[in-house]
Amino acid sequence: MTTLAPKPAEASGTAARAGRTPSRPSRTGRLLWAAVSPLVLLLLWEASARLGLIDARVLPPPTAVGTRMIELFLHEGLLSHLEATVLRFLAGLTIGVTAGILVGLTTGLFTTAHRILNPVIALLYPLPRIAMFPLILILVGLNERANVLEITLAPFFAMAISTMGAVRSIDPIHRDVAASFNTGTLDLYRRITLPAVLPAIFGALRVSVGLALTSTTAVEFLAANKGLGYLIWHAWQILSLQDCLAVMAVAGFLGALAYGGVGMLQGFAVPWQRRQA
Repeated sequence: MTTLAPKPAEASGTAARAGRTPSRPSRTGRLLWAAVSPLVLLLLWEASARLGLIDARVLPPPTAVGTRMIELFLHEGLLSHLEATVLRFLAGLTIGVTAGILVGLTTGLFTTAHRILNPVIALLYPLPRIAMFPLILILVGLNERANVLEITLAPFFAMAISTMGAVRSIDPIHRDVAASFNTGTLDLYRRITLPAVLPAIFGALRVSVGLALTSTTAVEFLAANKGLGYLIWHAWQILSLQDCLAVMAVAGFLGALAYGGVGMLQGFAVPWQRRQA
């Protein structure tokens, strides 16, 4: 009895089908999945408030918070406070991330720089950021530059430490090959080091977004008369819980938007990770 062997083309097609990985969901599908858990949480919160399982005076339902948020935007100048927060947040994040990447690359690449700067980073990093604010106010003064500088600290340390660790984990053979071709310092940065550490940089950037927004809110608690943090603190002082939750929701949307923007940027800057996902 003879067995018919598959033709080469059929065999290759069968192998390809057998090794085919499941297709990735569409962008719309991923967005829908991402919205499921927040939506379920909001529905449970709303139902609990309406059924009396939680005190609506202490924790107003999402519908009441959403209505109050719209009122704040339309009639009470919430948009101008949001603009002030966004400007501080973007300024602090940009400066901190840029400086952190440069310091991380330098301390990771050059032994002398690592010996000099790493002890300073190790000394300053564990300090609470808000505890450094009085010193910044003494040095810079009570002005917007001090606020931005305070916001800068958190993303700076996160980016510097992550980038330095990523650079020092690069296989030394890559640097040896570059040295054998007399690669200059700038090309060493651009063509070898930076592409190798981009995944780690974007991972740290996602963390830095949250840290920068947290620092922005804390600064506005203490030394600002405008911004989302200022509104949250003012609402808490007068025990206006609806206002407090409404402004906190706006801050959450801002953070989610920034976090998603970093993810989209990572998809373009690190396309090989997108293909592997």
